[in-house]
Amino acid sequence: MRTKQWAWMGLLIGFVLVFSMQGVSQVQSVQNRIPQQVIINGQRVNGAYVPATNGGMQTFTCSNPQQYATPDGSAQGWACLDQATSVWLLNALPPSPQPVQQVPAPVQQQPPAVIYQPPPTVIYQQPVPATVIYTTPVPVVVAPAYPPGVVLGAAAIEATGRIVSAAILHSGRYSRVYYVRPGHRRW
Repeated sequence: MRTKQWAWMGLLIGFVLVFSMQGVSQVQSVQNRIPQQVIINGQRVNGAYVPATNGGMQTFTCSNPQQYATPDGSAQGWACLDQATSVWLLNALPPSPQPVQQVPAPVQQQPPAVIYQPPPTVIYQQPVPATVIYTTPVPVVVAPAYPPGVVLGAAAIEATGRIVSAAILHSGRYSRVYYVRPGHRRW
């Protein structure tokens, strides 16, 4: 019975230690915020000023500060969004100006010198007319011209028909297969 009491006592002490450590390990980050409705990108949003320890207002920096103005137009400035609370922290630093990159001036080059060469001499000879004599009239076949895909498709259909008809003709002859032991006949 004594071991059970010690086990319960140890379990109780363990719970007390775990819960007390959890309270100590959490950092209480209480900030006094002064809420302020502001307009950012034409929309009314929740903003807040955060007092600094020296008595002024805390300044924030972020990668994408947005300009804000109060609804009555009495104050304006820059704000950073606090992702954890979805509140815009006012009194942020404006975005740093981007350095202007100087584009090098185009280098003027002189056009290449043009050297005139006369065209090559062409000698034209009169072709000798060929004489063609037909002894019999040439047969003329008048038929519509089909694209190669139609011709190949028709050939494939015809070949398939021949294969199927051959299979049907021969299927009646060998419709049953018999296995017979040697020395026995099957009629």
